[in-house]
Amino acid sequence: MRIGLAFRAFFKAMFDAQAAERMALALDGQSPAPAITQSATEPTAEKPAAPAPAKPTGQNPAITLLATLQRDARLIDLIHENLDQYQDAQVGAAARPCLKQCRQSLDRMLKITRLVDAAENDSIEVPGDTSPARYRWIGEGASSQATNAKLVHAGWQATTTDLPKWSGATADENVIAPAQITL
Repeated sequence: MRIGLAFRAFFKAMFDAQAAERMALALDGQSPAPAITQSATEPTAEKPAAPAPAKPTGQNPAITLLATLQRDARLIDLIHENLDQYQDAQVGAAARPCLKQCRQSLDRMLKITRLVDAAENDSIEVPGDTSPARYRWIGEGASSQATNAKLVHAGWQATTTDLPKWSGATADENVIAPAQITL
């Protein structure tokens, strides 16, 4: 049933501009204007063109997160630095404050907590109807049918999401950090 409907909708949209416009409005969650029927004796009035659905503006949340980590901790600078020219101790000394600030920023924006409240190597009870996003069976002999397992990694979850609001121009949506210039 749905495949047949999808084919009908596809071909109707390909060859009927008005139908395509109505489908686009319906898919965007807007109600299409009701169809008005006219008798042959009524003069035809030109229908006003439906406004084009507005393109959602705003920065992608992934870019917002990266921009915040770059601003607060210069994470991208560290990642893109050629680390081969430095000793391990120098890399560690540079990474420590960056990682601390990244953690503070992530804790402020996402409130990251452990997914499972148990220590690694503890035996835990795995619910039978669990989501693979919450529990991933690993290793040889791993069975999604088992109810007891040894915890290898507790996992992480965000308990809140509070990303900064972005108010820039549409042309700048993908800018993570501005170029810094001087005279």
